[in-house]
Parts: sequence; C-alpha cells; structure tokens
Amino acid sequence: MSEMKKKLNDLAVKSEMDYFGVAGVERFAALPEGHRPCDLLPGAKSVIVMGKAITQGPLTAQWNAFHDNRISILSFTMYCVNRYHNLLNIAALRAARLIEKECDCLSMPIPSGEPHDEREWTNVMSNRYAAACAGLGELVWNGFVATEKDGPRIMWVSVVTELELEEDPLYNGPQLCDHDKCGLCSKICPAHALSAEKEQPVRIDDAEMSYGKRNKPLCRCAVKGLIKGTPGRLQMDVPMDKYMKSMDDWLALTKKDDPWQRMEFNHGNYCLLCMTECPIGKKER
Repeated sequence: MSEMKKKLNDLAVKSEMDYFGVAGVERFAALPEGHRPCDLLPGAKSVIVMGKAITQGPLTAQWNAFHDNRISILSFTMYCVNRYHNLLNIAALRAARLIEKECDCLSMPIPSGEPHDEREWTNVMSNRYAAACAGLGELVWNGFVATEKDGPRIMWVSVVTELELEEDPLYNGPQLCDHDKCGLCSKICPAHALSAEKEQPVRIDDAEMSYGKRNKPLCRCAVKGLIKGTPGRLQMDVPMDKYMKSMDDWLALTKKDDPWQRMEFNHGNYCLLCMTECPIGKKER
C-alpha cells in the first residue's frame, strides 16, 4: 500500500468508517453518461470508497415501526439514515481536503444520501456501484452491496480524485446472494417495486454481476410512507402496479400526503425493508 493510500485509510478509520477501498476509473464504464468519474472530474484516475455499517439499535427501531409501534420510525430514519449520511459526507470531505493539501490534486466528494436528482431519483454517481467497483462486497438482488459480516446494511460514500492510487481487487469471496432460493427482498417490498424475475446485468472489468430491476416511482412511494404496509400516515390503497408508471405519477400522489407526516421530516425513509431484512450477515435482534 502506498504511503498516501495508507494515510487515506487511516483517515477513514479515524472518521469511524468500517470499510475502505479504491477503484480505477476504468471500472465505471457501465455507468450512464454524465455519471462516470471522468464526466464529473476530467482527469480523474481513482475513486475512493468508504462505508459504515448500521448499528443494531436503529434497525430494532425500524422493526418496531413495522410491528405496530409506528413512532419509532423517527429513530430509525434519524440514526440509520440522516446522521449516517452526515458522518459519511464529513469523512469524504476530509479525504478530499487531505489529497488536495498534500498532493495538489482535485478531488470531488460524491454525496451520500441527499442531495440527488429527485425526478430521476439518481445521485451524482452511484456510491453503491462504486463500492462494488472497489471490491468491498457483492452487488446483490436488492441493489445494495453486501458483505459477509454486515450484509447490505452498510451506507457508502465516495471521492473522485485526480490522484492515481493502487486499486483493490474485485470481490472474489463466497456467493452471498441466491435470489432463486431466497427472494425475500422482492416478497417483502410494501410497494411490490422490486422484480422477482427481471434483472439488470452489470459488468465491471471481467466480472459479470446483476441485481433486480426496480420500479423507481413505486419504490419512492414506500420510501415516503405514502402507501399501505409502511409506517407512514397516509396509507393509500391504490393499484400500485397500474397507477404508478412514472415519477410524475409519484409527484401527483405526494399532493395527497398527510400534512402531519410532512411536518415530521422532509428527508427521511419509511422503508428500506429490502436492505434491513436481508438474511445476509443478519444478526439476531
């Protein structure tokens, strides 16, 4: 490991990160145009990825919320989602500042969580895809990156940089996800947004991966707690597979949202069941 990569790794540890890896920009060729490292930072050579595993307490709060104690969802969304994104974004900013100070290379942190393009429901660049490119885990059916220890219950952040760093090998451990035998993530989705059969193939270098196709407007309805089966207040009962075809349909539904729910928090998450209930690396709670 080069001296600078070690410094970045040490900084990640000091920033309370549990995972650290590096990918060369060539591994991101499959991303959509405009979302690749070199589209964002011409001259980019490496992408640094850091991850933080979710603690058990907020996961228990989410379980309670889905089992008749709705109010505990606020603990989940604050300490599993919002505060985690804050920690990740601070770690990314520290890494970018270190590189620019010591190496005189530009570095662009990619936000973890908000902000993103709400209409397209896309980030500047996919941090999950970056985690797979950096070899930190396996891309599984629910679209998250899982590890043996923590499953997919990990939040990620990345930094695109002009600094050339030694990249890490792709994940080559045991297969973690067997959707044909399991399929739990598709079965428990309150919005039925995650396909049980249709997959999205992905190629990184010579490795072929895939994950389940997701209906983004449907998924967004669950994330915002607009439909039955989530701890949200609205509990709309609509034929989701026929009604929700575009993000414009989702926007129309949000106008019917419960005003008290909107005051609870504007940026939160009433779902993430496909991530939290995945059996990979799941600990007893």
